Amino acid sequence: MKSISLSNLVLDNAASAESGGLEFIRRKKPAWLRAKLPAGPGFRDTRQLVDKYQLHTVCESAKCPNLGECWERGTATMMILGDVCTRSCGFCHIATGRPPEYDLDEPRRVGEAAAIMNLKHLVITSVNRDELPDGGAEIWAETIREIRRQSPGTSVEVLIPDFCGDWDALQLVLDERPEILNHNLESVPRLYKHVRPQAIYERSIELLRRGKEQGLTVKTGIMVGIGEREDEVEQLMRDVVDGVRVAGVNRDQPETNRDPFEVPDPYRMASLKPNAEQGEASDLSLFSGSLHKAVGTAKPGPDSKLRRGGDRVDHTNPHWDHHDPVAAPHGLAEQRRAELGHPRATYPGVHDTCDILTIGQYLQPTRNHLPISHWVTPAQFVAYKHQAEAIGFRHCESGPLVRSSYHADDQVLQMESPTS
Repeated sequence: MKSISLSNLVLDNAASAESGGLEFIRRKKPAWLRAKLPAGPGFRDTRQLVDKYQLHTVCESAKCPNLGECWERGTATMMILGDVCTRSCGFCHIATGRPPEYDLDEPRRVGEAAAIMNLKHLVITSVNRDELPDGGAEIWAETIREIRRQSPGTSVEVLIPDFCGDWDALQLVLDERPEILNHNLESVPRLYKHVRPQAIYERSIELLRRGKEQGLTVKTGIMVGIGEREDEVEQLMRDVVDGVRVAGVNRDQPETNRDPFEVPDPYRMASLKPNAEQGEASDLSLFSGSLHKAVGTAKPGPDSKLRRGGDRVDHTNPHWDHHDPVAAPHGLAEQRRAELGHPRATYPGVHDTCDILTIGQYLQPTRNHLPISHWVTPAQFVAYKHQAEAIGFRHCESGPLVRSSYHADDQVLQMESPTS
């Protein structure tokens, strides 16, 4: 990863009025940022599962401070589309460069792992794959379908990239109807050229709005302590609530907030479907009861890869009927918006705007990443939570160690509660 020159980083904050910038902190972490060390049988079981299925997790790649706690609980955020990102965000520890492979077998392995872990809720994220025609959206869609096939009792939360504003690609993901659609804003717009140099603030809000208008529960998250001011955080909250809001929906009027959520048939795009009577597909014994048993092994080794403008991992999923990434159908997004968008067909549940906001303390992964500007106190995190929910978010998870997927399963329960 390229080193970031702090001499070129000017963050206009009142912390250092004389210099016009920040007085970056270099002292040790405060007591409230101490995380649990990885240990215990739950941690070891999760570690073995991740290794066996050769899965990537953002917990490891992004050096998440909650890895020990979450893995001990048997939860992990799986990261698809490899572990090399095409973008160079100033806060992120994930490697930047040209991704070495396009892994068509990954969706099957993620679905199988979800079934073995008997997960009630699974969070999936990914690197950015800007070099692909659809930004990896097809792999995203197939991963959701594989979880539905192999672990139908698992609810799915997706933390997706912006697909460079390709709304047709985004629609491939929206059409799979994940229970929660998450896309992080990460920071206030003034800092984007340093924090998210290849992203666009307004584009990210538009992505969330498209999910909400098609009836999905939508979520976003930010870091604090990276150079923002408190008034900028408040403005971001208002930008999201106003920008994502679907006009004409009132949570106090039941006729405007019906939620006809239906999980799509995960086999609707498959060349093979299970035989309801025999529990088989074609001449392959792929199914046993309601649990999909895919034929195949673990991720192929380097000798099995093929060079096609990058390495490709051959797949063993009988439902995956192509080998190369393709562009999303042109015009798909507008067609589906007309069919599913409010008020024609889909209504955004009991809430008319962004449902969930997560706020956590930024922690500098290495000395080559953006510096920490200040430690945000637990009291300020509580204040942010109250502020966000007063402005219009249905739920705000705010705390020093909060990350996008931290206690995500508990957030699902919050959404299911009639009093939330």
